[in-house]
Parts: sequence; C-alpha cells; structure tokens
Amino acid sequence: MQLSDVNGELIDLSLHGAAVVHRSPVKAGSSATLIFPSYGGIYIPCRVLRSIVQVRRGERGPEYVFRSAIEFNEMPPEQEQPLREFIEIQIGRLEEKQKEVAAAVEAQRRAE
Repeated sequence: MQLSDVNGELIDLSLHGAAVVHRSPVKAGSSATLIFPSYGGIYIPCRVLRSIVQVRRGERGPEYVFRSAIEFNEMPPEQEQPLREFIEIQIGRLEEKQKEVAAAVEAQRRAE
C-alpha cells in the first residue's frame, strides 16, 4: 500500500482510519491519500494524525521506520463500499491465518 507517494505496510485498519509503517517521513496534520493499488485501486482521502520514529529489531540489525496514525476523511457511500469490501477480505485472511497458527500449535503440542 501507499500513503500518497510513500510506500508502506498496513498494520491496522478500520472504517475510520489506519496505522501504517513506512521508511520516509510524513508530516503530522498533512492531507494524504491511502492507496491500495493491488485491490482495484482503492484511494482513500485521509489526514496524518501523528507520525513517530520507531526502531525495528530484525535479523539484519536495527532499522528506523516511521509509524503513522491515519484518519480517513468523510467519504461518499460509493467510495466507502470498496473500503468495506477490502476490510472484509482482510478479516477473512486474518481468520485463515489464525486457523493455520492454531493448527500448527496443536500439531506441535501433540508431537511433544
């Protein structure tokens, strides 16, 4: 996904806003557009509420990233419907992932 022209990673999503991790800074209070190009090009007008620097610790050492809280602007119903569908898809994927993890944990428990 993208936050205007900045590539990012979606970490939380609701009908009212999102949390995004990205490598380039964005200014709190600025207007932006949250873009999901792989889902038919969903464009959501929004405002950056806050953006803070965080350190991610990974295999290649620490990495500095920005975590931004995004508030969606009011949308007309025809623009909100694709967002609702996108959220339903994401919930379905999350539920599938939870089932996979639960099955793996159960299999590991039985193997012990």
